[in-house]
Amino acid sequence: MRTVSIRKPLAAFISLLATAAALTAGENQQGGESLPVRKVVLYKHGMGYFERGGKVVGDAVISLPFRADQMKDLLTSFFAVDLGGGRIGAVQYETKDPISKQLEDIRIEVPENAALSQFLAQMKGARITARAAGEKTSGRILGIEPTVQIVDGKSVQKGFRLVIMTDEGPVKSMDLFSISEFSLDDEALQRDLKRLLAISLDSKYTNRKKLTVAANGQGEREIRIGYLIETPIWKCSYRVIFDGKAKEGDALLQGWALAENTTEDDWSEVEIAFVAGNPLSYIMDLYSPFYIKRPHVPIPGLDFLAANWGAAPEPSALRGEAEGKADKGLALDEAEEDAPAAKKAGELRLMDERSRSRAAAVYPGAVPAPAAAAKPMGELLQSSVASVAKGVKVGEMFSYKGREKVSIQKGRAAMVPILMQKVKGKKILYYKAAFSPKPANAYVLKNDTDLTLEAGAVTFFEEDTALGEGILSHTLPPGGQEILPYAIDASVDVTPQVRSERQPYFKGVLADGILTLTCVESLVNTWTIVNRGKSDIAIWFDQPKNSAYKLARPEKADDEVGGHYRFSVSVRAGEKKEFLVEERRDIYDAVHIANSDENAIRYYAAQRYLSEGAKAFLKEVADLMAQRAAIQRDVRDMQGQTQRFNEEQRRLRENMASMRTDRPKEQELRARWVEQLAAAEEKLTELRGKMEEASRRLNALEETLAKKIREYRDR
Repeated sequence: MRTVSIRKPLAAFISLLATAAALTAGENQQGGESLPVRKVVLYKHGMGYFERGGKVVGDAVISLPFRADQMKDLLTSFFAVDLGGGRIGAVQYETKDPISKQLEDIRIEVPENAALSQFLAQMKGARITARAAGEKTSGRILGIEPTVQIVDGKSVQKGFRLVIMTDEGPVKSMDLFSISEFSLDDEALQRDLKRLLAISLDSKYTNRKKLTVAANGQGEREIRIGYLIETPIWKCSYRVIFDGKAKEGDALLQGWALAENTTEDDWSEVEIAFVAGNPLSYIMDLYSPFYIKRPHVPIPGLDFLAANWGAAPEPSALRGEAEGKADKGLALDEAEEDAPAAKKAGELRLMDERSRSRAAAVYPGAVPAPAAAAKPMGELLQSSVASVAKGVKVGEMFSYKGREKVSIQKGRAAMVPILMQKVKGKKILYYKAAFSPKPANAYVLKNDTDLTLEAGAVTFFEEDTALGEGILSHTLPPGGQEILPYAIDASVDVTPQVRSERQPYFKGVLADGILTLTCVESLVNTWTIVNRGKSDIAIWFDQPKNSAYKLARPEKADDEVGGHYRFSVSVRAGEKKEFLVEERRDIYDAVHIANSDENAIRYYAAQRYLSEGAKAFLKEVADLMAQRAAIQRDVRDMQGQTQRFNEEQRRLRENMASMRTDRPKEQELRARWVEQLAAAEEKLTELRGKMEEASRRLNALEETLAKKIREYRDR
């Protein structure tokens, strides 16, 4: 069977698609200039501000690529300014619509299989110009007809013929595979084909979206574009370098900001700033298209159709002088801001050759140049990395604004020096039980710079030896200080002991029948400090502050920080020293006088902490209580006698009931018992009278006593 070549028609179809793609690319590239990143501001809340700038001429279109996940933040913060008197027109961006939604109004397709024949088959009625065997034919497509050949008695499809109604009128059939080239003459179809190809190509890169800005104007002009997108937070770390020959406590403080470039662009010679603070931020999806389901409304006059028109779809103490220093240090350098552009550009250039030649000594431990070998490490560091940032107050936040431009390639990170300055501090021993059971070598960092020090890691060096690491756990403004432990000291032991003591009552107040007694409870902390080293030490320790107690000894702490008292104690070499911290609080005990007995009242009346009036009153109350007790005893005695008489009467009556009346002796005994019963009844009557009188006197005494107790007020 003869093989049919399809090279020519495929080439023609590819030429058609290439032409459409080229036209599409031409539209996309027309004025599609890109502006470089000029400024980057990194924050602590996960956002970054980016500023682009450059020159355009005449009417221009600026094209910028972004990741799809950046579009939400971009659309809430994007701005563009024409600084040359031009006008910013429409800002367009690629939609997030599904491919099916974007292709709804495009009625043609480019099939994956049999692309040529199936593509032309759906073009029925379209105008086409085709060339075959050097002959050019123009007309409208009637369809595609397969050609069949009989081989060995079987029908075998040979190819396809393109059927065209020519402009002259006759219908002409052309072998599809003999066509060397063809083109669609319908502009609407050509436009749909270009859009189809563009959407199909863009769908391969769903994570990349293009934003275009139209800038209309005349001549050469400066364009500035800014926006916020999500970025990694910048991090901060410090180096504290002690000079063994300098005054103890003086050090060189070197600060580095760690920046990561996760964008799609290289940062080349950009101004960079690092903002300390946490502005609020949120995510609002302005990028995703939202379609609202609308109700179907009937054609007027057809209200009889059934429809439900109402249905609708469903977050260390600062010193007093900090504010003054901060305001002074955070003021903008107006002279620098007003400097000519050429001068500022010169100041913002990277290190010159002389600076780069000194860069080898940036890190502690690096081998210095022979000429500088005798210089201390701190001096080498200070000369090798100049001050590269200035403090700028931005609203309620603080920014490290770089004096030099930096370059960071995409996908890479960099350490940017933001601080290089000598500071004054103090080396101490520091003890805090919550931090370590052993004292630690620490440095009291005093921020006497004009910069706010952001929280971060701190590494300590002395010359070329690392001493340890610490953490600046919070932002330290100018004028503030912080203790930074960096190593455990094994030559000093600190042993705390706590005991509680309760002292005798020292005060009593009587009112409303309640005697309020006051005593003092002491919480005594004894710190035993043993210095086994050969040098005198000054140790600072933090003791937890009990909010229920007040400090009594010493009268005042050196400082109060984070719920702790801070004390400083000097201990000589080889000395064992005890340091006492006593906290006190008042304890109040309530004694209800009415519920107390006579002995307790007389005891309180004899105490020195009561006033003379209260003592006299309590003595009077005790006397009344004694009278009440005497009456109560008499009543109890009479109740006992009454009980005995009643028992005797019961016994006599039982005996009399068992006697016989016909016996003379029993009659005589009965008469005697009757006399005894009569005498007992007289006694009972007398006792009942006395008990009633005692009860009346007792009630009157109780009322008098209760009233006295209730109404007394200690003066």
